Amino acid sequence: MLETYFCDPKKYLMKNCLTFLFFLVFIGFTNAQETPDVKSLKEAIQKEKVDSVKIDLSLKIYNSFALTEKDSSIHYFNKALSIANKISYKPQFAEKLFNLGVNFERSNNYERAISNFQNAVLIYEELGNLNKVAKTNNYIGYCYINLYAEDKAIEYYLKSLKIYKELNDDNGIAMNYNDIGNLYYEHENYSNAKKYFQDALTIYEKLKDKSGIASCYTNLGNAFSDDGKLLIGIDYYKQSIIIYEELKDQSGIATNYNNLGDNYIRLKEFKEAQDYFSKSLIIAEKIEDKDLLAVIYLNLADIYEQENNHNKVISAAKTSLDYAQQIGKLDYELINLRFLANAYEAKGDTRAALDYFKLHDAIKDRLLGTDKNKKVQLFNALNELEKTYYTITDLSNKNEIAQLKYETEKKISYFLIISIVVFGFFLILIIHQQSAKKKAFNLLEFRNYQINRMNDEIQVQRDDLKQMNKTKDKFFSIIAHDLKNPFNSIKGFTELMIENNTDYDEEKRLKFLKIIKDSTNKASTLLNNLLIWANSQSGNLNYTPQKIELVRHVLDVVSLLEIQAIKKEIEIYNNIDHNISVKADVNMLNTILRNLISNAIKFTKPKGEIKILSNITNGMVEISVKDNGVGMLEEDIENLFSIDVKNTNIGTANEQGSGLGLILCKDFVERHGGKIWVNSVKDQGSEFVFTIPVWIEEPENIDSDIIA
Repeated sequence: MLETYFCDPKKYLMKNCLTFLFFLVFIGFTNAQETPDVKSLKEAIQKEKVDSVKIDLSLKIYNSFALTEKDSSIHYFNKALSIANKISYKPQFAEKLFNLGVNFERSNNYERAISNFQNAVLIYEELGNLNKVAKTNNYIGYCYINLYAEDKAIEYYLKSLKIYKELNDDNGIAMNYNDIGNLYYEHENYSNAKKYFQDALTIYEKLKDKSGIASCYTNLGNAFSDDGKLLIGIDYYKQSIIIYEELKDQSGIATNYNNLGDNYIRLKEFKEAQDYFSKSLIIAEKIEDKDLLAVIYLNLADIYEQENNHNKVISAAKTSLDYAQQIGKLDYELINLRFLANAYEAKGDTRAALDYFKLHDAIKDRLLGTDKNKKVQLFNALNELEKTYYTITDLSNKNEIAQLKYETEKKISYFLIISIVVFGFFLILIIHQQSAKKKAFNLLEFRNYQINRMNDEIQVQRDDLKQMNKTKDKFFSIIAHDLKNPFNSIKGFTELMIENNTDYDEEKRLKFLKIIKDSTNKASTLLNNLLIWANSQSGNLNYTPQKIELVRHVLDVVSLLEIQAIKKEIEIYNNIDHNISVKADVNMLNTILRNLISNAIKFTKPKGEIKILSNITNGMVEISVKDNGVGMLEEDIENLFSIDVKNTNIGTANEQGSGLGLILCKDFVERHGGKIWVNSVKDQGSEFVFTIPVWIEEPENIDSDIIA
């Protein structure tokens, strides 16, 4: 599958925010595509009387020689710098270099852009303009990305991030988090990519920066999609489009339409994919975004190839290839050449197919040759980044432990002193007030009390034992009944296929295999719930609460169940508040959500919908899983959470269960000090609601920065 085209916050958003400070004489020569007449420029410098114009002319010659005659280039740069020093023109000079870099970057001339940016940085550093130093370093990192030099890119992103943190510039920090996240994303480290995108999103939400929020939604959509969680990715893309429509950002809208189309290709829903590509194409042509146009036609070629429409593959791939060559995207060229080679081969035109295969291999060798060492360097750089994070985290933890140990020891000391004083007081009191007879009487009373308490404890233990025996009997009853059927099915149909294999056609064998698969899944689910429940009852299941970002956790659980929903064409809407964190055991919360969502899917009719909602009340988070399925009667609701009554209703697609899932949910919710209940109307749907504690941040003075 082709890589998802993602919206880079600089390429598609920052361009609209830059203010250019060019003088009139400077406007005519900032286009990186022209070839200036160096001789006439030299003559113009000799005649020119205005120093600022001499600087502009010298910079133009400097850029003309930048990639061919480095000595001459350096000479004219120093000449411009010397004049700038003489007339106290350095701030303007640095700005001219920065703007030149921006212009070259926009023209895809990244080598010249880097040269101008790096010289601008030197002057900004001399002037002490740290904000400009950080901003320019970020631009340099972006240019190196486009030159496939990711190792250099991460170097400059980290420089930029460090300065923005020193300046407490949240916008700059978030921008670099996004960029570092994209580096991880490009190298398929989706876990770290999501972490940095989420960190950026948190900052943008605090700043109420809609443009930044939208870009993070897009990037999170990319990370989840390429991690195989397509429905979550689609949800993020749609959220991003809503914001971009508010902002009237055509580039952002078009990009996410393309991303949606790409995900629907992966879901094999080609009509839906083409609809989104058509919407994206209209906007991309209007705004003349060649990069996006190359990707859209590339994705269309992918659809046509899967539909075996070879003529359309050739047309779309050639169009994409043309755009890719214009903007110098070798990776796009590589994929298009492969499409063309395959299409011509399928049409029987072996000569054309061979030509395109040769071009494909040539570009592949170029990419591999430039990329291999750089990827190793980037891997090392990213490793160092993670090491830095874990080192800082470890130091913070050690500091916390030391502080805690000190506080604990101090409390123990105070307690011992107080205890000694109190004990001494009562000892003196007893000596003076108690006689031997009184002591004997008290001793007798105490022994009687101990005997009575022991009798009470024995009775409680007897009651507990009776209940445990009753529960054990129910437990084995469930095992005997619910495991017997799936295992009998597996055994019976397996024997049929082995003994009478030749008597059945392919359709019947596939039917038997599906029954075996469904029986296996049922047995596996039941055994999993039984084991979890047994551990819970025996006290072997540890309760370890921690801070959990609720919306991300719900997304992860939904992604595990999305295949069940897709089979029944059920839409799942995650409407959890992004700002809510809960104090919960991650495994128990996972079990609760998995069982409730799975239960909702089971009892929702095909093409129905499920909503997951949240609300904070009295320090607790109410989480509800609401469906528009078959619903329940009141008498059925009363016995849902009891092991004494078997609840094994058949789902809308004949799904079966043991009823243990809801019992586990009740047990685990109560472990968190919460409650669980259900609201349901027959034939209208059900809503399962449970509460768990909200996470309350404790003040701390420990620096939580992950990168120095």
